[in-house]
Amino acid sequence: MTTWIERTARQKSMGQVILFLAVTAFAALMLAENRDYWRVFFSGPPHATARDVDAAEQAVNNQQPIATPYVTLTGGAVLSTGVEEVTTYDGIIKHVSAGYYALRVGDRILIVKSGKTPSTTVAGELDTMPPDVQSQLFPPGTDPADAAAFYPLLLDTNYRESGWSGIFWIGVAELLFGFFAWRSWRRLTGRVVHPAIQRVQRWGDLAVTSGAVERELVLAVKTKCQAWTFTQDYMVKRALMSFDLFKMENLAWAYKKAVKRRVYGVIPIGTMYSAALVFSDGTAQITAKQSKVDELLALASARAPWALTGYSDELAKAYKASNSGFTAQIMARKHEMT
Repeated sequence: MTTWIERTARQKSMGQVILFLAVTAFAALMLAENRDYWRVFFSGPPHATARDVDAAEQAVNNQQPIATPYVTLTGGAVLSTGVEEVTTYDGIIKHVSAGYYALRVGDRILIVKSGKTPSTTVAGELDTMPPDVQSQLFPPGTDPADAAAFYPLLLDTNYRESGWSGIFWIGVAELLFGFFAWRSWRRLTGRVVHPAIQRVQRWGDLAVTSGAVERELVLAVKTKCQAWTFTQDYMVKRALMSFDLFKMENLAWAYKKAVKRRVYGVIPIGTMYSAALVFSDGTAQITAKQSKVDELLALASARAPWALTGYSDELAKAYKASNSGFTAQIMARKHEMT
């Protein structure tokens, strides 16, 4: 008969597999909905003429979408307008990220945004010229006839930037969720045993422990925090996609961790508190409000009076040098006290 612990671990593992499939399906849907863009991304925009740019201008003037926004154009001479896009950080100039160039297309001029001086053949995305660019190119007092010689459009040659960004984040998501799904699938197929089940099996009979945990989750709950439930004898984590379990009698060290958060390393924006719990067979860290962290540590200390409480560099150094030796000493202290 399958125990409650085994069923819960299996449900959480199945959830990770389903989540990966859902993420994959969503990514495939996004790619399918933007297939026209991806065709241009890989093959390059189709060639266009001045007549196509005229049609794009008419669509913009009529507040309609441009029928073919991605184009490859061949024009006459290319001249720099002197207008530049500068990337700054904290008010310090870092570098010129793009320049705005004038490309003659037919009888008129099209503004091209490019990271380097373009050739007479350029590929990019046509869109309305941003107001800030217009104000720099045509300041007050500009002859209307001169301004009319320019298309009210901008050709951005960096049209692949969003595609590369999308590929990166899709790849990151697939790798991340895929790793957890692969690991969970191995657990579901019996190739490996869930870490929580491995831990419980070292305590004794799995069915007996499972029954005890299940009873305490109904009759002996002390407090709850985030995904964790503290009972008389156990700490049980039941998150959306994860499951874990610890025995309070195996607690060796408990302390409060505070991380101060600052903007630009100067302006304080608050402190994040966590209860760090070190067991002889694993560790857990629970982030919560300071009052809740204090409550959790008080419960842990009352249930495991042999455990060390409070943080010090000496204790951290001893634990880092040999976590098994560190916890073994505390467990020996527990046996002396009990």
